[in-house]
This record gives sequence, structure tokens and C-alpha cells, in this order.
Amino acid sequence: MPAQTTLNGNVYFPDGAKAQVKAVGDGAYSDLGALSSAIGVTLNYEENQVVTANAGKLDKQIRNMTVDGSFTLINLNPTTIEKLGGGLFERVVTAGSSVSSIDNQVIPANGATALTPYNLEIIETGGSALRVASSLVIASVTGATDGALTAGTGYNIIDLVDSPSGKAIVFTVDGVDLTTLNQVITIAYTSVTPVSRTTMYAGKSTDILAGYALKFTHTDDNGKLRELEIYSVDTNSGGFQFNFKGANEDGVEEMPITFTGNVDTSRTNGRQLMAWVVDDGAE
Repeated sequence: MPAQTTLNGNVYFPDGAKAQVKAVGDGAYSDLGALSSAIGVTLNYEENQVVTANAGKLDKQIRNMTVDGSFTLINLNPTTIEKLGGGLFERVVTAGSSVSSIDNQVIPANGATALTPYNLEIIETGGSALRVASSLVIASVTGATDGALTAGTGYNIIDLVDSPSGKAIVFTVDGVDLTTLNQVITIAYTSVTPVSRTTMYAGKSTDILAGYALKFTHTDDNGKLRELEIYSVDTNSGGFQFNFKGANEDGVEEMPITFTGNVDTSRTNGRQLMAWVVDDGAE
């Protein structure tokens, strides 16, 4: 049987694509990195067509043009996830340098048990919990009854991996320096050098999202490019999943993103939603 066509210059074998995001105000796109799924994008619109009583069907009108899409992100980089939020997240970077503004920690009466590690919770004032990287300086440990306690006598600071800070305090009731744990004990911190970290905050009663741009690009071995750019995108509710798989599960941690692209009326009419670019020339 003869071939019915010889036109095959635009046949594409599956090969994945680079996914990139550009938040409002960014000068360039940022690579989202590794994905674990196909990238699916569908163009949608509503149709309006009237059937007249005596002149057949009128021309079909379309409106509310959008694109719906999805991909599964496995490169869970807070910097690019923040961009996908469109203003939903506040990203705070805590450098691994000394922090001196730390809230006091209050242990309630009988909150601790003698010779049993009690987690130190080191909270930066107005910020998040800190995990100790190296130095930790305690200004004072004070009992409501006994007053100032002495390191090495009434208490000791130890390393504890399971503690939120990586440190714990162990009390020794010696009858002199520390007479009882039935008293409120206040720990005042001087400074801490924390592990560098990024914290993502979210939560407002109401908010307005800022549309970001997405670009999906495939380049073949010959340098031929196929690309889709969507100008104004919102991530759909439920798209941000912060999961922790069990040790008995396969694969890696995933964040399945679903999104909707909307027209950007600030752009040229007819070019407000998307651009699909295909390099000319046969493979």
C-alpha cells in the first residue's frame, strides 16, 4: 500500500520540555526544573450561536477564551514555587548568621522532668523557629522561685536531633541551685547562629492574585524549537500540595500544579492569551 501523504515535518516524538515561570516584575524567566509528568495545555472558549426562525444559524461567537493546563513539579524550589503563587506566598530567607532578637522561652511549672531533655524552641522575634547551626548563647535560665540557675549545676544544654532547634535543656534538681521543677522557668537567649533556611508563609482573609507568565520549550537535537508561552496565569486552588511520602512509597515528593491562563487585555488584541512558536524547516 502506498503512503497516503509525505508531509511529516511536524511530527514530534515525546521528549518532555523545559517549564519556566516569570512573575510580575521579573525581567527574565526562571527554570522550574525537573517534572514527573507530561505538560498538558488545552485552549478553551465559550460558544454562542443563535438559530434564527427564518435565516438559519448566525455566525458563531466565541468569548471567555482561556487555557487550562497541568504538570507535576518535583524540583520543589521555594524561589520558583513563590513565583507560581502569584503573590500567595511570602518567602523569607534566614541567613546562617548570628540572630540576637529571640523570644524568651517559658517552661510552665512541672513542664519539665529532671534529667530528661526538654526541647529548646528558639523563635526569632516576629519570625520563625530557628535550628542551631553552630553557636547558641543563653543569657539566663531563671526559676520563678529559685532565681538564676547555673549552667553545669542546675541545667545543661545538649544536642538533640529530634528537637526543633537541635538543642535541649536538661535540669538537675540538686536541692541548692534548683530546688524544684514546680515553678515557671524562663530561658532568655542572647544570640544564635541558625541553619540557613527559606520559609514560605501564606494566609490572608482575602487576597488578589497577580498573574504570572509560563513558557514551555522543547528543543530537539537539531536545535529546532517548539514553544508555548502563556501571558497571564493563575495556579488553581488545590495545586500547592506540601506532602511527605511514607518510607514504604516509591518515587519522589511531587507537587501537581493545575493552572488557568487568562487574556491579558494590556496586550495587542488577538495576541492577549498565548503564543505557540514552531521553528520552520523539516527535521
